[in-house]
Amino acid sequence: VLARWIDRKLATATIHNYLSFLRTYCGWIGKPGMVREPEYYVGADSLHAHQTQVATSDASWDAKNIDIEAKIAEISAFDAWVGLRLELCWAFGMRPKESGHLRPHGAVIGRAQANPRDAAAFPECPEFLRIQHGTKGGRLRDVPLTTDGQRELLARVMAAVAPGMYVGRPGFTSTQNSARFYYVIRKCGIAKKLLGVVAHGLRHQFVNDAYEAETGSPSPVRGGVGRPVGDIEARARAARLLGHSRTRATAGYIGAQGRGPAAPSQ
Repeated sequence: VLARWIDRKLATATIHNYLSFLRTYCGWIGKPGMVREPEYYVGADSLHAHQTQVATSDASWDAKNIDIEAKIAEISAFDAWVGLRLELCWAFGMRPKESGHLRPHGAVIGRAQANPRDAAAFPECPEFLRIQHGTKGGRLRDVPLTTDGQRELLARVMAAVAPGMYVGRPGFTSTQNSARFYYVIRKCGIAKKLLGVVAHGLRHQFVNDAYEAETGSPSPVRGGVGRPVGDIEARARAARLLGHSRTRATAGYIGAQGRGPAAPSQ
């Protein structure tokens, strides 16, 4: 099966995910050791043996010279629901699945109700958006509301979505809305083989922009050199924005930490 996946030129990350799914299933049927680690099947020297956790290039949309606002406007003219979901991905770093499962009414909360770790990471923010449904591993996170643009977007989303419902065409199931989402964005060029980007690239856009705003320096994948002032704090806050508990997870989005001591922010 693994050889077939490699023949199909599946990405290393996809192969590792598929093996993880099979490993979980084997655990359910009482055979936890049935599926081994990738290296066992492909050899230690294979490019598929280990999944890299460090980004070496910028997956953001503007890295491919895409005018994000114009492209989303184009998509919105074709399907307003898909446009709203992409705006949410860009403004809050949501995964595409999360944007389609967001129930906006009641999702804006005060810092007293926010996840303590998220609230502690952003002591200056009085309000947060709770991202709870459709998250990876079912882990909720609270993203700080910091701009008028974010608030204006949420107002439009709440006006479009009925209370208690998620962001998507009424009368469609979440599966149908998901299929429509990917059909529309591909039709408008959002695919690796077309414009060189995917919807998840807006999450990369969000966190790379946040890092640069925090440190005043571009991230490593955007050409940043060394460790700028505030690098440690910016990475910690970026991890919370992404919903990760480990700071090193940010390397998959903004690149490896530069060498040398990083001066703390003042």
